[in-house]
Amino acid sequence: MSKEAKRFLFVGNHPCLDLINTQLMMKGEPKDLLESFDDFCSWLRQAKLLTVSQVNIAKVHLNNEEAASLLERVKTFRATLRVIAERVAAGKPVPDSVVDTTNQFLAQRTGYTGLVRTKEGFKRQFHSLATRQVELLAPLLESASDLLSSGRLSLIKKCANAACILYFLDTTKNHTRNWCSMQMCGNRMKVAAHYRRSRGKASL
Repeated sequence: MSKEAKRFLFVGNHPCLDLINTQLMMKGEPKDLLESFDDFCSWLRQAKLLTVSQVNIAKVHLNNEEAASLLERVKTFRATLRVIAERVAAGKPVPDSVVDTTNQFLAQRTGYTGLVRTKEGFKRQFHSLATRQVELLAPLLESASDLLSSGRLSLIKKCANAACILYFLDTTKNHTRNWCSMQMCGNRMKVAAHYRRSRGKASL
């Protein structure tokens, strides 16, 4: 596995939630995986939101200042998405201001939504020219509008580990998923719970 492939987590079952999850806890400390514009471009490729050629075109048309500005916009939008996830997971409505912000970005994009063949059939994919800052944001904005209008908002959950800040879309059959992943939190929390029960029995 390449070094790049190990960098990002894709446990959210949706691009918007995977973007939120580029902020995570490592050894008890918050960590931002989007430390540079190149990191964001790498994430877009790994998330399959843009192709390598689309990302390369964007790099040609953006100077260092524009790239830095775009990264800040991405992080601002990520913070907006986190508000959505936090409120939905807590059973609260999404603020109108969040919807308005998303619509303002969507109005600026150029491109089209087409069909892409997959092993399961077809999926929608936004095709962007990626010649301006907003074009690199367009796939994320399309993803956000898709999630907000999907009727599946109630399936957004936060990992049941209180120390974890990752979110996911619970697409399991009975919607019983509790952990970002069994490897990262599920097994650890189950072992901790077993240990607490064992100590409780020993003290009786």
